[in-house]
Amino acid sequence: MKKTIDKSLSISIITGFLGSGKTSFFNHYIKGLLKNNEKPAIIVNEFGDFNVDGHLVNGDIETATILNGCVCCELNQDLVQQLNIFNKRGDIDHIIIEATGIAEPLEIIAACQDPSIVNDIEQPFVITLIDALRYVKRDQYTSNVNGLMERQIKYGDLLLVNKMDLITEQDQEVLQNIKQLNPTAHYIETTYGQISDTEWSQTQDHAQLAHTHHHSHHGINSMKYTFTGPIQRQLFNQFILRLPENVLRLKGFVSFKDQPERVYTFQFSGLFPEYEEIDAEVPLTVVLIGEQLDEDRLRNQLDMLEFT
Repeated sequence: MKKTIDKSLSISIITGFLGSGKTSFFNHYIKGLLKNNEKPAIIVNEFGDFNVDGHLVNGDIETATILNGCVCCELNQDLVQQLNIFNKRGDIDHIIIEATGIAEPLEIIAACQDPSIVNDIEQPFVITLIDALRYVKRDQYTSNVNGLMERQIKYGDLLLVNKMDLITEQDQEVLQNIKQLNPTAHYIETTYGQISDTEWSQTQDHAQLAHTHHHSHHGINSMKYTFTGPIQRQLFNQFILRLPENVLRLKGFVSFKDQPERVYTFQFSGLFPEYEEIDAEVPLTVVLIGEQLDEDRLRNQLDMLEFT
């Protein structure tokens, strides 16, 4: 399937803590996409429990491996670069990212909304695998591990509670807490990462709904804004420092009126903005990612920067 100009690239992120069953589900998911006549490509963050042989579903599927680190932190730009490569290919319509078990989902979502690719790529659909037995016994783990598992659940569009065959009926009551962490996500209980044809169809409908509304239903959404030219440096810094707490990430490319010939890439994640001058032809686009963003208000504020 040749990607057309008006068709954005779909992104699925498969996340979940170590040993949750991502590999088993991954194989089923790829087969489902192929059966649906999609042309997928795979980005794998090889670290920890990843099994290369388990992903050899079809030799015709393009696969890129990002090694020796986590795509949510030190290898974040490697992920952006690989997304750009696949996007420019033109013969791929769906990218599946399999993250390490210790990956922070928000950082991967932010990479998929990088200003260099945001105009060509849909908001990612996040699938979180949850080890039912580990979740029932989560009191045995550190607060850091529990916090990561909760964030992986909170930012998921689809929650797959796996290994249901390993827990008792009494334990199943404990799993209701998962729905409280993310009550609007699509929830499926499974064994060996397998879902039925009906559940697969519901999953695809859920993903399409998220893309149609240009944001994930769980509350994390993003917006982009493109400036037509340089803006006031001081006013832009004031805008950043006055952002509400629900804006979790801000990144992009800007140029300032005091030095209009220079272009900067910047990012902001709650402390102070970091700027770096670049020598490249890029759109002066900024991307904001957060929880239930007030897009109209933010867009009005950016309009004031644009026209001041």
